[in-house]
Amino acid sequence: MVCAAPLFAQQQAGIAALPVLSADEHPFLEWGGVYPRWSRMTPARGAADVRLAVERARQRIEAICQVKPGEATWENTFAAYDMLDWELDCVDQLLSNLEYLMDSPEVRAAVEEVTPLLAEYNSSITSNARLWEVMRHASQQPWVRSLSPARQRFVQQVVDEFKDSGADLSAEQKARKLAIGKEMAALRLQYDKNCKDSVNAWQLVIKDKAQLAGMSPDWMDRAAAKAQERGFGTPEQPQWLITLDYASVADVLRHCDVKETRRLCWLGRCSEGNTPEFDNAPVVNRVMELRSELATLLGFGTYADLVTARRMVGSGQAALDFVDDMMRKVKPGFDRDVAQLLEFISDREGRRVTQVDPWDVNYYITQLAEKECGFDSDSLRPYHRKENVLGGMFSVFEGLYDVRISEVPTRCLQPGEQLAEGEAEVWHPEVKLYAIHDAATGRHMGSVYMDLHPRSTKRDGAWVMRVRHYPMVDGTRPPHLCVLVGNLKAPTAGKPALFTHMDVLTLFHEFGHALHSMLSDVELYSHTGTRVARDFVELPSQMNENWVWIPEGVMSYARHWETDEPLPADMLLKLQKSRFFMPGFDMMSQLRMAKLDLEMHINYDSKFRGRNLDTASRELLDPWNLPLTAPAPSVMRSLSHCISGGYAAGYYSYKWAEVLAADAFTRFETEGPTNAATGASFRRSVLSTGGSRAERESFRDFMGRDPNPDALLQQQGMAE
Repeated sequence: MVCAAPLFAQQQAGIAALPVLSADEHPFLEWGGVYPRWSRMTPARGAADVRLAVERARQRIEAICQVKPGEATWENTFAAYDMLDWELDCVDQLLSNLEYLMDSPEVRAAVEEVTPLLAEYNSSITSNARLWEVMRHASQQPWVRSLSPARQRFVQQVVDEFKDSGADLSAEQKARKLAIGKEMAALRLQYDKNCKDSVNAWQLVIKDKAQLAGMSPDWMDRAAAKAQERGFGTPEQPQWLITLDYASVADVLRHCDVKETRRLCWLGRCSEGNTPEFDNAPVVNRVMELRSELATLLGFGTYADLVTARRMVGSGQAALDFVDDMMRKVKPGFDRDVAQLLEFISDREGRRVTQVDPWDVNYYITQLAEKECGFDSDSLRPYHRKENVLGGMFSVFEGLYDVRISEVPTRCLQPGEQLAEGEAEVWHPEVKLYAIHDAATGRHMGSVYMDLHPRSTKRDGAWVMRVRHYPMVDGTRPPHLCVLVGNLKAPTAGKPALFTHMDVLTLFHEFGHALHSMLSDVELYSHTGTRVARDFVELPSQMNENWVWIPEGVMSYARHWETDEPLPADMLLKLQKSRFFMPGFDMMSQLRMAKLDLEMHINYDSKFRGRNLDTASRELLDPWNLPLTAPAPSVMRSLSHCISGGYAAGYYSYKWAEVLAADAFTRFETEGPTNAATGASFRRSVLSTGGSRAERESFRDFMGRDPNPDALLQQQGMAE
């Protein structure tokens, strides 16, 4: 398939008169079609293309620096700055795809090679005095006032970026900032390495089937197959392998009737980033020290202030106040939930229980939910065949957003193979590709790769990662590309992939991010897709979760994989009843992580410095914790969102956006969850606008008012 990408790349290269590159020599910089050629993307070529993209970006910087005061225009300053890193972003994202989904020693070596270079380059932009002088002068010119609102917003964002990054620092201070950036980049690599290596180092082989009492036949089949893959057991004498993949260990902690098996699995989970060989505590402490120093260097009171200054919340203290206020309001409900759980465990064990073994928490909550709601959510799994879930999810959002979603034929090329006409290449046979077209115009809006099942070379978790985003040029653009990643239940011999309800919720959540990426139509690259304030970016994904609880969503996909019978009405009612089962317990779990994240980034010196990370974390959160018989390690040892990801001092964003989503969904409840006019309004107001305007303005455009801060508590029946 031919697209406008090559022409687009040439147009942008023309900003600094840079030549178009050979796709054979530089596959990470290939713009010859809609889809990348993954088989050409070796780690060594990735590292080489990162170096080349950095050099080309530096040439573009130099071109801007050459602009004389009387010659500054939108095109040769801010438009050029907007596209400065476009090539480098694309290369970096492709290499990250290898790092997260195709891990190998060669990939790690390539990433470790380019990480310092990227850190140095990123720090050098806003520390470039010549560049800052050109941009500052341009921002003060009369023509800025005649720009479109989106362009005026970008001008202010660039000025803020330079100021917040220390453009006015002394040479000595800039050198220190650069050194901090390099060290933090190395620490992030070490943190991720410790997490992945500690996860891969742990496994539990069960030889006695009785030790897995309570586990479903489907789980047993998958565990036996995984054991045989690693040389344990035979079809005649099976053994069962438990790993720290969520699909493996989480089910044991929820369903296994054998306490000792659960205990061993809980200890395994505690080992992530928490073994002598892979200890993340020193990494976390050093990251916090450096972030604190960086914030002070840049003139901010705390690192949380630095992070939140340009977000909806406005400051670190305001974020902490939001979390503390939510915790205060949730606490009565949390206490009721804890009392109910302790009473249930006491009845089951025939003794008064005031503390819970941590390996029993999920097990008893699952049993209590079954008692209170009348079913175990895992009983829905036969109705959650992957293909049906995807088809139903697509149909829901096709109707809401007036798009059409179709599968693209794919092939994972083996040596000597060629793509057939109409095929696109993927990096693993399990990966699927879906194209999204606007139904009214037929325009190809974007395509989403879906890599949904766990494997040893793949990072755990679920996320969406952009591959390429494009701004509008002369009213059109090439299709966006992104990757949706999950670690959901894989098919087994004789059975398709059957998802849990949590799997389905995760898929709908991540597809919200994908739609946000694919449906953006904005005039600036810096505003494309999910490039919005961090505490707004989760709104579309949190919004999507609503449809896995209501008939209009559930009945679009819930059909028995063998009989094709729809989900019985009584099971749907039980599912809906379970939605807000123990809401205080569920909300407090996420609020605890948000509080720990903010406290570490605001009060590190007074509450954490020089102390044991696990002890300090436990003491901070003790008033909001379930009473446990054994302490767990600090979640910060493995919460990559806050150390190596983009949620440092920003984990509160999940609850913040959940409030926005609960509020915004009230309009769908009023006007109809499948109302195409309401969907069109959400697409126009939120999904298509990206970061082209203030996030609060986008919310107001959809709702006609400011957010209701108690919307989530009202939705869950916990409002004061």
